Amino acid sequence: MLILKNYLKSDFYKFYHSNIIKIHLIIPIITIITFLAYYTISPWSELQKIISYIQIISMSFPLIISVIVNMVYEQEQESGFQYFLGIADKRYNAHISKLILIFILSLISTIITILGFGIIFYLMGNNLLGIGFYLKQSLVMFASNIIIYMIQYLIVFYFGKGASIGLGIIGSLISALMITGLGDSIWILVPWSYSIRLCSYTLLDISNIIFVKQQILQSIIIMIIYTCISLALLLSFSKRWEGRKENY
Repeated sequence: MLILKNYLKSDFYKFYHSNIIKIHLIIPIITIITFLAYYTISPWSELQKIISYIQIISMSFPLIISVIVNMVYEQEQESGFQYFLGIADKRYNAHISKLILIFILSLISTIITILGFGIIFYLMGNNLLGIGFYLKQSLVMFASNIIIYMIQYLIVFYFGKGASIGLGIIGSLISALMITGLGDSIWILVPWSYSIRLCSYTLLDISNIIFVKQQILQSIIIMIIYTCISLALLLSFSKRWEGRKENY
């Protein structure tokens, strides 16, 4: 635990002196301002505005995650991955440390994006839904994207930045498709659908829809399985990975 704590301190200083922390704060603020500015002149109903905001944010996350993870990768690439390769034993601590900090920043960023928007939207006189709803949405969206962070982290270190960005773009497209009828029967198996589907379901009254409740439970179980598999792959990867050549 002490070793992990030291890694966390080291990674925090690295993130602090880079744009990684800044981008987690700047993007949510710009997003909130942009949408609220548009909503002041939009003819949409209050519920339509909320649904659109939540769904667009959910669809954007896979691409944004790929950008964030690439920034972490580039930071280590600049030093020739000596941070990882210089560790003789238990290299997984260094990777887990980075993921923990990424998760913390993601949680903060998601709360600002959803709850921050909700508070201002509420103060503007839109009181159809309470502040608690936006906090719940923030937590659901963050939890739903944990598996995406882990997948992207493995992809960028295994296959490089191009593969990671490509997967981010494809992931956003898949997320958009999964909210349509095409995803009704398969979304519980697709990690990129969890955020947009679960957040959308919290907007609906599903208390009497047994089938939907069953799907939500199944998706949570599968999400946990995916996370455990990704963690096992990360532990195995950390032992075998020896860095990447520029022309690889």
